[in-house]
Amino acid sequence: MSDGKWSGGTNNRHWERPGSHVRNLEGDAERSSRLAAEMAAVPFLCDTCGQMHPLAEHRQCRNPT
Repeated sequence: MSDGKWSGGTNNRHWERPGSHVRNLEGDAERSSRLAAEMAAVPFLCDTCGQMHPLAEHRQCRNPT
């Protein structure tokens, strides 16, 4: 097994190998915004509530306040 370690945060945690240079690629922010806009009306099975709903409604599902 390789010598590695888990990244520090709990959100989006990943396994880091020695010498790896994990980083965001150029254009990731723009692609992320574009994909979120394109997928806003597409329903998906939500792990939080166990129902199908569009991505645009996921924020209310995760934070019902």
